[in-house]
Amino acid sequence: MRTAATVRGGRGVAPKMKPRKVSTDSDPGPRLQRLNAYLERNFPDFFAEARFQVGNDDYFLYARFGEYLARTIEQNRASGRTISRGFTLLNRMAQASARHPAIRQMLVSGPLEYILDAPKARELARKRLSPEAQGYLESLCE
Repeated sequence: MRTAATVRGGRGVAPKMKPRKVSTDSDPGPRLQRLNAYLERNFPDFFAEARFQVGNDDYFLYARFGEYLARTIEQNRASGRTISRGFTLLNRMAQASARHPAIRQMLVSGPLEYILDAPKARELARKRLSPEAQGYLESLCE
């Protein structure tokens, strides 16, 4: 059932509009929680150690993850499956960064910087990262 409001001037009836939901909050909270859950599920040892060292600071958590992934690739210490999961996380971060600039900042100034500094990791990233994430990586090269 519609509620009605009279239109100015007293002629006719217009339906009452619902208030528009506008998201002005740039907090990446729920999206970052999903990324954290993926990281914890696929890299439980890393996640536990990093949380112990950096606490609840997600910026440092993802910077450490980039360092860990780059080091793992450079030293050939992980299976292709583990590396693939790492790039999946970075691709998910790139996807989430389209809506949350804070996640983009975390991605660019954290994991991608470490990957850029490691030659083997950088080559692998060019093959495995999504076009969006590769764009962020290329922007760091300039």
